[in-house]
Amino acid sequence: MGNEGSADQTEPEHDPYARRPGYVTSIDGRTDRTTKAAAIGVGAGLVTSFVLGFFQAIDWVAWLVSISVGVAVWLVLRARQRRRDRREGRSPAAVATARDRAIADANGGRRFFVAPNPVVVIVMGGIFIALAMVTLVLGSVSVIAVIRTVVLVGSGAYFVVQGIGTLVVRRRPPDPR
Repeated sequence: MGNEGSADQTEPEHDPYARRPGYVTSIDGRTDRTTKAAAIGVGAGLVTSFVLGFFQAIDWVAWLVSISVGVAVWLVLRARQRRRDRREGRSPAAVATARDRAIADANGGRRFFVAPNPVVVIVMGGIFIALAMVTLVLGSVSVIAVIRTVVLVGSGAYFVVQGIGTLVVRRRPPDPR
């Protein structure tokens, strides 16, 4: 997913502060990982959901169609952007690679989210998992309840793993007494 580094770097270094067509620029001026194609895909999914609401489509059909349309729009626009990047001599993965390298350099070699207080992130993950279990046990069992539980447990597990990965355990020096 862009976390693998290669010892020999054949492509030129990407400047994270350079504006790049087709990519979102963060408030700090750096090119973000999120492409405009992703934002347009989400918008297309929302518009599809809105339109299907006018036709009073069944909820699960509306969700599936909206997600499918959003993902399809995103993938088509992403493929076009990558093809355009290759045609203009840029590596399509330069932004993600440069951002991963910058994050790792800034965080002591770690290539993931670094929380200021990892215990808070771990507790948040535990709360997500607990809410998932409570809603599944106390609520009615349905497809939506199971999907909700899977999403909550996945989110909770993500937070727990990120918190544990951020946690830095240091041994205390022996007491000089």
